Amino acid sequence: MPVPVRSTIRKLKGYHLDQPAHRIKLNQNESPYDLPEPLKQEVLRRLALAPWNRYPLPFPQDLQEKIAQAEGWKSDGVVVAAGSNLLIQAIIVAGAVDGKILTVNPTFSLYGLEGELLGNKIIAVPLEKDFSLPVERFLGAIRKHKPQLIFLPNPNAPTGNLFPEEVLLEIIRTSKSLVVIDEAYCHFARYSLLPRLAKFPNLILVRTLSKAFSLGGVRVGYAMTAPSVAKELHKVVLPFNVNAFSAITAEVVLQNPDYVEQRVQEVITEREWLFQEMKKISHLKVYPSQANYLLFRSPKVKQIFAGLIKQGILIRQITGKGLEHSLRVTIGSPDENRAFLTALKSVS
Repeated sequence: MPVPVRSTIRKLKGYHLDQPAHRIKLNQNESPYDLPEPLKQEVLRRLALAPWNRYPLPFPQDLQEKIAQAEGWKSDGVVVAAGSNLLIQAIIVAGAVDGKILTVNPTFSLYGLEGELLGNKIIAVPLEKDFSLPVERFLGAIRKHKPQLIFLPNPNAPTGNLFPEEVLLEIIRTSKSLVVIDEAYCHFARYSLLPRLAKFPNLILVRTLSKAFSLGGVRVGYAMTAPSVAKELHKVVLPFNVNAFSAITAEVVLQNPDYVEQRVQEVITEREWLFQEMKKISHLKVYPSQANYLLFRSPKVKQIFAGLIKQGILIRQITGKGLEHSLRVTIGSPDENRAFLTALKSVS
C-alpha cells in the first residue's frame, strides 16, 4: 500500500545533502568566520533579559525596523522569516498554486522543488554556455506562458555570475506577475536592485543573513517589497516562526555593519586569489564569480571529489543539465583556501 500522501509528494526526490566526514567544510557557501566573542556575549546578555516563557510577537517587528533602517527601505515593506527558504515557500503559496513558475536552468533547486510541491509547472529557460541569460528567449517565455511567478537569483547559484541590470529591469517591466530576485549573495557582488525597488510594485528582493552575516546556524531571511505585497505575504508566512534567539542575534549583527563589511571584503579578496590560482591548473575550467564560491569543471570530477574527501576537505558535487563534470567550492578562510588548493593539485 502506498504511503497515504499526495502523489505529487511521492514522486519528488526531496532535498538531500551528503555530509561525509571532513576537517575543512567548503560545500554549503557558509561564511568561514564565526561571530566574534564580544558579539556572542552581547546576544547572550540580551537573551538573558528576554522572557523565555512568553511567545515572541507573531512577526518580529523590532527586527523588521532594524532591517528597514539598515537597508533604507520601508519597515512595512519588510517580511522576515526563519531563513529565506521559508520566504520562497511563502511567496509561492501567495503567488502560484497549480500555476506556472518561470526560472532558468541551472539555478537554485528550491524554486522548482517548492513550486512542484504546490502543483505548479516549472518552466526553466536554459542559460547560455557561459551562463548568461538568453534575454529574448526568456522574454518570449514570459509572453507565451504568462507565469504566475518568476524566480531569478542574482548572482545566480550555483554559477556565481550576475545578470545585467538592464536585462532584469526589462523582465520586470514585461512581466505581469511577481518577479523575485534572490539576492542571497549580493554583498559579495557589491550590487543590488534595491535602488530600483520603489519603481516596481511587482518586484520582491529576497535576502539571507546566512552568508555575508555569518548566521547560517541562526536561520534568518528577509524580503523587501512594496508594502501592499508584504501585507499579503504576512498572511501566509507562519506566525511565530522567528524565535527570540534568532531575532536578537540578527539585531546585534545588523548593528555592527563594520564587522560584516570587513568579513565580506576578506571573502572577496580570497575569492579573487583562489580564482587566479585555480586557473593555473591546466585541466580545470574555472568560472568567474560574484558570490562566495567558485564553480569549476574537470574531466576528473570523481577523482577530485574522492581525493579531497580522503584528505578531509569537503566541497560540492554539482549535477544537472548544463553542469556536467562540475564542482563548487565555497570560499573559506585563507588557511582553508590554501589547504584546499594544495590538496586539489595533489589529486588532479
